[in-house]
Amino acid sequence: MAGIEAKDVSKRFGDVQALKGVSLAVAPGEFVSLVGPSGCGKTTLMRSIAGLETPDSGTIAIGGGDVGGLRAADRDVAMVFQSYALYPHLTARQNMAVPLVMRRLDAWRRLPLIGDLLPGTRAAKAEIAAEVARTAELLGIEKLLERKPGQLSGGQRQRVALGRAIVRHPRVFLLDEPLSNLDAGLRVQTRKEIVELHRRVGASTVYVTHDQTEAMTMSDRVAVMMAGEILQIGSPRDVYLDPRDLRVAAFVGSPKINAFAAEAGADGLVRVAGTPTGVAVAIQGALTFAARPEDIAPNAHDGIPARVEHVEFLGEAVLLHARVAGATEAVVARMDARRAGTFERGQSIRLRPDPARALLFDAAGKRIVARAVPLGLKEIALG
Repeated sequence: MAGIEAKDVSKRFGDVQALKGVSLAVAPGEFVSLVGPSGCGKTTLMRSIAGLETPDSGTIAIGGGDVGGLRAADRDVAMVFQSYALYPHLTARQNMAVPLVMRRLDAWRRLPLIGDLLPGTRAAKAEIAAEVARTAELLGIEKLLERKPGQLSGGQRQRVALGRAIVRHPRVFLLDEPLSNLDAGLRVQTRKEIVELHRRVGASTVYVTHDQTEAMTMSDRVAVMMAGEILQIGSPRDVYLDPRDLRVAAFVGSPKINAFAAEAGADGLVRVAGTPTGVAVAIQGALTFAARPEDIAPNAHDGIPARVEHVEFLGEAVLLHARVAGATEAVVARMDARRAGTFERGQSIRLRPDPARALLFDAAGKRIVARAVPLGLKEIALG
């Protein structure tokens, strides 16, 4: 198995800086997702690894060897595209066989009729057919091999595209938003299948998506990209619970994290709308106090004053949308439906974020250390 290492990769398209000195290391056999909004540079980074784009600067290595001077065809990388990129006039069997035919048969052996008369052609074709059959069995599409793409559903075409990549036994798999054309139910099923295939094949995999759910459920590690940079890379758990940048915290999670304009006084205590939060920091001045929806509870006695705007019943949970004075966005609190009370639109409530799970960010959006303290404490020692 081969790992991937990109160091200080930069790429510009005219006036647009698509990649800004990006570095990424993928261990052998690891599944890493690049996630971020459209235009953040994730596809450009993948295409640079594949050899479809040439970086302006930086290096890319696969299996410890620099591949900067190699053509895409010589990097032993398989890429699955969003559009599947299947040949419409070929059957599923023929589509899957294409990379092996191009690699194992020269131009003469690929000629109709004449090619079969040349020494070794029949044996090579038999090996190719066997490889395709084994891969089709792995993917559960043996009965679809004689159909053309137009006769297949979106999920079936996706499996054929995956099979065309797997049949080569490449060192690296690159998948560029492969599920975006599938409906919601089929996406859930197919992402499970891709993870299982990755475990069986064991090749290093880079998966590009703008769907954070895909990234969080499929990956060993997630790299969050924005504006041509990787803001943070870590396990799905770390990226969700321990974001190092406010942009990461805001992007990862649904509903999105709640962000409050806050102020840290000379005593270090953090207040939102003048209300103590039970959190202290070692700086003073303006900052951002953030809390996940599941870490905010309505409280009749104390907390941040708010007014109910909307209540969503999701079956197992209730999403309470409330407005804090001066805030541009509603606050969302997620509660267990069996324990949530009843709320009416326009009702005055108080919101109490869990101080032990609050996240604090400075004026530049960078994470700062915070400490939960007993409410009402006048002086605290910070260190």
